[in-house]
Amino acid sequence: MTNPERLGEFLRLKRNTIAPESVGLGKALRSRTPGLRREDVAELAQISTVWYAKLERGKAERVSRQVLLGIARAMRCDDSETRYLLQLAGYQDGVGRIETCNKLSVASINLLEALNPVPALFCNDFYDILQVNQAFEYMVGFDVNALPVHQRNTFWLLEHHPQWQHWLNVSSPEELTNCMLNASARVRAALASRVSEEEWQLRLDQLMAAGPIFREVWANHRVKAKEQIVRHYRHCRAGQVRLVKQSWANASGNISGDLQVFLPENDTDKARLQAAMTHPQVVV
Repeated sequence: MTNPERLGEFLRLKRNTIAPESVGLGKALRSRTPGLRREDVAELAQISTVWYAKLERGKAERVSRQVLLGIARAMRCDDSETRYLLQLAGYQDGVGRIETCNKLSVASINLLEALNPVPALFCNDFYDILQVNQAFEYMVGFDVNALPVHQRNTFWLLEHHPQWQHWLNVSSPEELTNCMLNASARVRAALASRVSEEEWQLRLDQLMAAGPIFREVWANHRVKAKEQIVRHYRHCRAGQVRLVKQSWANASGNISGDLQVFLPENDTDKARLQAAMTHPQVVV
């Protein structure tokens, strides 16, 4: 699939989610099309219906930034979705070629261990886990670092590893799908500028082959920027804890990755994380 085709597919799916009433259009005498019609978007964006239809078919060339911004406003795109549209159309804002981090330096590994008793991990742009610290291992209840390379991916773990689901408090198919949807949306937003790269296409094919749930949610084309997340996690040793998940960009030259840190939100959970480092009692 080419970038213009990806752009068209995203526009079509996004258009189908917009209620006509939310953009000032009435329900009366409308077609059975879910959401907005192509002519609705064209009118709101002040472009021709023919031109917009070419965009959705992936046939339009040299689409201006102004036109894309107009379409984004018409379809109530948030900042992440707007950035994704622009990047698919070739507006990279000077971003250069980024290489994927596949191995950590000794300094990075030392940093992870220095964060104990706060759980932390390093992952690359494809959400492959490169290394976790001891606090994170105690939290999830198994040695992530000892897993085969192809299993040390958060999407694979979420779909196939019961203990990973347990740690995330995922207890139903609906919760699993929603969790996967949010994670895939953040990856799509982060990698919009790299979707045509051979490496990313290979990794995407591998993830789709390994997981039907991932394959299903990826087709949704949802886009969401990385953000701080506050939620309850089921700590294997400490029970339910409320942690603040923060993602910090880790870059060296043109190699990038993420440091994810799970900070206790209150003093009680802070003390429980500290105690978990020395008390091996497992909480079911």
